[in-house]
Amino acid sequence: MNLYPASKFTYEELTDAYNETRVDYLVPMPMNVARLMEYCRVYDVSLEHSCVAVEEETVLGLGMLGVRQGRGWITRLGVLPAGRRKGTGTALMTGLVDAAERDNLDTIWLEVIKGNEPAHQLFHKFGFTETRELIVARRAPKTVLDESIFDKIKRITTLNHEDAIILLAHREERPNWLNETESQQNVRNLSALLVELKNGGRGWVTYHAGLLQLTRLIVEVTVGNPTEVAEAVLTVLHQRHKRQDAIAENLCEDEKWLGFQKVGYFDSFRRIEMKRPL
Repeated sequence: MNLYPASKFTYEELTDAYNETRVDYLVPMPMNVARLMEYCRVYDVSLEHSCVAVEEETVLGLGMLGVRQGRGWITRLGVLPAGRRKGTGTALMTGLVDAAERDNLDTIWLEVIKGNEPAHQLFHKFGFTETRELIVARRAPKTVLDESIFDKIKRITTLNHEDAIILLAHREERPNWLNETESQQNVRNLSALLVELKNGGRGWVTYHAGLLQLTRLIVEVTVGNPTEVAEAVLTVLHQRHKRQDAIAENLCEDEKWLGFQKVGYFDSFRRIEMKRPL
């Protein structure tokens, strides 16, 4: 088995290999070439730091590394059926950690789907420890909204992409890599809504509105009861986007999450965030 930088492979080859690693995965995550290219761009994935494991011209697995200001993020780690029980996952992790150390990164982060015990144990083996549990939530477009919420609202302000980035940069809560301001800056055409309540509560949501789905949802409560304000902000959002499915990634299980649930979001699956200092 040999490790090669992912930059030596085409996006088509990487996409094919990645999809083969997920044929029996806990959560199906099919990829196409355009989506993989966008993924690498948005999350600052460095193909030079990423690894592909090969044995006699057969790809056995791959792992990718995002790089930002002294930090690394391991993602899309997967082993093809032909590479299992051969130490492929260990070899890939060794290559990714070595690449991070060569670049003098301070910390490496990653997430593992809750319930994926083989991967979880592998990350423990490499010195990663849990930081928090994160929720990936979804909402169906036809979920009924509580229209009485609008009686509590004083003002709604629509904001553009640049305004959204300013809001994101001033968050108090530490975001996960997927939701960091650096990631959102790389997204095209973000929108935002600022909602003020009559009782003084205040909050906002940033999001990307696609034809069929709302993605990249981030809610922040700046004043007031987190559950009440989050519910109001999301009610406004979904009243304006009635036909779109919605997904919110890597939420914390806190009072804001209760607001998400009140407007119809449900827990799809969970990720465990982990880190390792270098």
